[in-house]
Amino acid sequence: MSDGDVSPGNGAMESDPIVELAELAEVSSAGFSGRVQRSILRRGLAADLTDYVWFSPLRILLEYLGMVLSMVGGRRTQGDGEA
Repeated sequence: MSDGDVSPGNGAMESDPIVELAELAEVSSAGFSGRVQRSILRRGLAADLTDYVWFSPLRILLEYLGMVLSMVGGRRTQGDGEA
């Protein structure tokens, strides 16, 4: 192996690029992390609402279908589930 070889087995050379990148670090503004967190929460809320809008009609339809099938099938339950 030569000195310039950067391979996974060469532990001394793995940390050198990190040290060089550490010099380029910048401090974020005061409200940056709050803005990022609010953006993530908005996207999560939008995903939850979309999921609700798409699957609620399907769930309602399945409930009505189950109700109709139970009435047609002649199975009627009374009280605590006794037939």
